[in-house]
Amino acid sequence: PRHQHAVLTSKPAFSCSWAQETLWLGGRMASAAEKVESEDGDETAKQETKEPKNRAITQQALRACKPVLEKTWVIFIFAAIAVVLVPVGVVCIVYGMKPDTFSYRYDQECPTALPRGANNEARLDYLYANTGNPSLLTCTVRINITADMPGPIYVLYEINGMYQNHRRYVRSRDDLQLVGEHNSTDATCAPLSDYGGNSSLPINPCGLVAWSLFNDSYTMTVTRSGSTAPLPISSKNIAYKSDVKSRYGNFTAVNFNPELNDLRGGGQIQGTLQEDERFINWMRLSALPHFRKLWGRIDTDLKKGDVVDVQVLNQWNSYSFNGQKSIVLQNTTWLGGRNIFLGVVYLVTGGMSLLMGLVYTIIVIVKPRKFADISLLVN
Repeated sequence: PRHQHAVLTSKPAFSCSWAQETLWLGGRMASAAEKVESEDGDETAKQETKEPKNRAITQQALRACKPVLEKTWVIFIFAAIAVVLVPVGVVCIVYGMKPDTFSYRYDQECPTALPRGANNEARLDYLYANTGNPSLLTCTVRINITADMPGPIYVLYEINGMYQNHRRYVRSRDDLQLVGEHNSTDATCAPLSDYGGNSSLPINPCGLVAWSLFNDSYTMTVTRSGSTAPLPISSKNIAYKSDVKSRYGNFTAVNFNPELNDLRGGGQIQGTLQEDERFINWMRLSALPHFRKLWGRIDTDLKKGDVVDVQVLNQWNSYSFNGQKSIVLQNTTWLGGRNIFLGVVYLVTGGMSLLMGLVYTIIVIVKPRKFADISLLVN
């Protein structure tokens, strides 16, 4: 029989004890495959063994740092964490509050033909009855700019109440089809693989995600010092470059929301998939039911006191699930949009570390104890 004996030798240090396991072998280690001889001396086939090889990593004999946390080191670690995280948190909060955001909820004001107190069922009936007649689905909302907004200014739509993270919704897409690998559809796109259930009319791009494309649109004018001028909105360079280049092909959609009928989902793709960056942004799913997606970019500055009139074509159905729709104007800093969450996390973590360090220091001063006192060991 084989026997293995391990001897653990350690070399203490002030703050880190380095341990090296030295493996002493009694007898011979078995190889990965060992020849077994029969009683008459004939050599038989090689026999596999699960015994680990005699290496440092397989025998768990690697050098390892085992820190000795003396009280001085504990206080230093708490203080170092606080010194780093608290200033970072302050900077993140300051720059997280600098961007200006103006939003306006419009789903209850458009269309203007219905009273403001009308329920969602009545609004849904009106939407279906006037589909294809944009003049009856258009309204104008006004946003007053109360602070200077240097460009670029981002135009976003905000939806509340839509669960894009639902499993069936997330699965209903074909990424290989989106990139242009094939034109056919498969089971992953169910229930929207073929138009009207006709296998001779495959939908490309298929699936619920693409079919429900957001199709509200916005046209803006700005009034400054009594003068009104159009406010151009660009739809270029609003999606991730990696998405445009690698995830979507340069081809036009086929059988995609072709008619204004009961099968209609959302909007149509403008140009090729790679060219329609609003479609690309829509296909990047949100994890929460309250989300914003980038719709366009304004490259001019807005001044305090400006009045922005937004003509909204309200045709995307949010009424069937009692959702809410808003338009958002927002600028950014190097940290992104208006959001203090990251700064609060840093401040809370740094503050807790500072508090724990102070409490530990007081305990050490008020009730000191000898380091590694063996009298405190329980027999």
